[in-house]
Amino acid sequence: MIELKHVSFSYENGTPSLRDIDLLISSGEVICFTGASGCGKTTLLRLFNGLIPYFFNGKLTGEIIINGMSTQTQSIYDLSQQTGSVFQNPRAQFFCLNSTSEMAFEAENYGYHPQYITEQIRKGTTDLNLSHLLDRDIFKLSGGEKQLLACATIEVCQHDIIILDEPSSNLDHETIKKLKQLILRWKQAGKTVIIAEHRLYYLYDIVNRLVVMEQGAVAHSYTSAELKQLTQTQLAGLGLRATRLDLLPGKSHQRHIDSENRLQLNEFNFKYKKQDKTTLQLGDLSLARGAVTAIVGHNGAGKSTFARCLCGLERHFKGTVVEAQLTLKRKARLKNVFMVFQDVHRQLFAEDLEEELRLSDETLTAEEIQHNLETFNIAHQSDTHPLALSGGQQQRLAVASAVVSNRKILIFDEPSSGLDGANMRQMAALLNRLADKGYTIVLITHDYELLMACTDEVIEIAHGQLVAQFVLNSENEMRLAPLFIN
Repeated sequence: MIELKHVSFSYENGTPSLRDIDLLISSGEVICFTGASGCGKTTLLRLFNGLIPYFFNGKLTGEIIINGMSTQTQSIYDLSQQTGSVFQNPRAQFFCLNSTSEMAFEAENYGYHPQYITEQIRKGTTDLNLSHLLDRDIFKLSGGEKQLLACATIEVCQHDIIILDEPSSNLDHETIKKLKQLILRWKQAGKTVIIAEHRLYYLYDIVNRLVVMEQGAVAHSYTSAELKQLTQTQLAGLGLRATRLDLLPGKSHQRHIDSENRLQLNEFNFKYKKQDKTTLQLGDLSLARGAVTAIVGHNGAGKSTFARCLCGLERHFKGTVVEAQLTLKRKARLKNVFMVFQDVHRQLFAEDLEEELRLSDETLTAEEIQHNLETFNIAHQSDTHPLALSGGQQQRLAVASAVVSNRKILIFDEPSSGLDGANMRQMAALLNRLADKGYTIVLITHDYELLMACTDEVIEIAHGQLVAQFVLNSENEMRLAPLFIN
């Protein structure tokens, strides 16, 4: 059992992150914390696994009791043996290059017998149907595989409390189904599972409780039965995501697309150096200008590789990109295309948000910077270091940098990752506005809610091959069902 008594916390910068929280989590409960980006979900999880106060410094008041003992009287070593965590970015918690070594790493540090560790790895990967992750190069795993690997490491040490921070971010529908089965398995085993999440559709029928946070405090708490009674309108009013993707409204508008005004991609092929197998073999296709084109497919299909080739990051790309009968060489694409990466923290370099936007356009006035920060709902964090922002806030800052860059071809790789319902809908509205202004928008996403709100055309990729390209209208909506619903 976990109990929080009048807990408040402020990081060293003095910003209050949690405010007077009283909370009781029963053993064996599956509880989900949700709310706007920056509301304190990740900070709350750090209380449970001891990262606060033993790693993140700040002012902590109140009492946190785990299994009858105050965390202030336990070492982080003791706490870590009770809790297993999967971070929002699982790469941040890996210490090894090999996946099997990573699964063994934590147990080895606790001094478990090697034979026991080997047996636990075998049993865990077999029970979880994750044997394909054994003895793999971690750097060659897809985002979804890394997420599942982090979950598999929890099985080795058999933690009683499992903490998942945005576990579905960047996962495709098939991997989310595997994640759901993992959570169900832990629930049936009597584990306490604590989740911070924006996507609710895969959780709404398995959580015991949904807690909505606002500005570091508990705003609402719903039992499983109460959650199922909430309408999509009520959820949207709370700024939350949908609980039923099959009940989302269909495509409501169709943007006019000039069939002659397109970016031509010819013989679009790519293979990594020293590899025999071709990674991408898409042939000829095109992108509509003044429209949003979604690139869809399962994890590892080649979507991000496609984006890196298009913007000029991959030197070994074979093919041509033609705009208005002019071939855009690699250097021209680097100059004229802006890509927001899946791991946005890798492209944030400045000391504060104003400096970050000036890296994209040094001529911006103070008024223009303030307007853009307000547009993306991060103006209140203007003096914060970009890497100190929440995941969703970093995402919005990176998108703001793309918008002010004045480049007419914009690529967004999972731009709604870490975004709550309200900010996801604002993101869709922004992409629609940019398309209406004539920008060529490429959207790589596993987010069905975002896709349905702004997409004009769809390109589906599987195993590096072009499966289909089609206009997204009411007749074609069902073509997306296998990738996003069932």
